[in-house]
Amino acid sequence: MENGLLGFPGKNNQMKLNIIFDDRRPEKYDLLIEELGRQGITEYEIFPCIIKPQVIESINLSHKMIVRMAKERGDEMVCIAEDDLWFPADDGWDYFIKNIPERFDLYFGGSYIIDDCFPQVCGMHLYICHSKFYDTFLSIPDNVHIDTEMNKYKGDFHFCKPFPALQRPGYSANNKCVVNYNGIFKEGDIYVGK
Repeated sequence: MENGLLGFPGKNNQMKLNIIFDDRRPEKYDLLIEELGRQGITEYEIFPCIIKPQVIESINLSHKMIVRMAKERGDEMVCIAEDDLWFPADDGWDYFIKNIPERFDLYFGGSYIIDDCFPQVCGMHLYICHSKFYDTFLSIPDNVHIDTEMNKYKGDFHFCKPFPALQRPGYSANNKCVVNYNGIFKEGDIYVGK
C-alpha cells in the first residue's frame, strides 16, 4: 500500500487518465494523442464531452459524468483531464503522479489563479478527485463554472507545485475564441523537468 492510499496504483505513471474530448474540435485529437505518448501515458480512456446549449453546463456535466462513474464503480479516486492538456516537461506526468499527497480531496496539476503564491481552483485540465469528495463534487450546481465554483467549498485541495500541467493554447469553447492563458506565469511557477 504505497503512499498510504488503498487501491493506489503505486508511484508510477500507470494511474488511469480519464480525458474529456470535444469531438467538434478534431484538430485537438492528434495533439492529445502525441502528448499522451510523449508522457508515456498508456492507461487512459477518452470520453466525448456532454453538449448542452450553455458551454459552462457542458463542461460542468462532462466532469461530473466521470466523477459519477468513478463513484458508481467504487473507485477510491479518479484522475481527469481535458483535451487541451499539455506538459511543458517530458516527465511532467510522472512528476504529477509522484507528488500525489497522502490525503486530499482534490489534487491539481495546475491553476490559472495565483494569489500571493497561493493558487485557487481555476482550470480543471488535470486533477484527481478522491472518493471522500465525490458527493460534494457532484452537488455543485450544473449551471456554474465548476472550476471557480470549487473555491466556495472547503475541501482539502492541493496543487502540485511547480505546476506540471498547462492548457495548450488554442480554441476555447468557453471563450469562443483562441486563447493562451500561459502568459501569466513567472519563472518557477511551471515544472520544466529534472
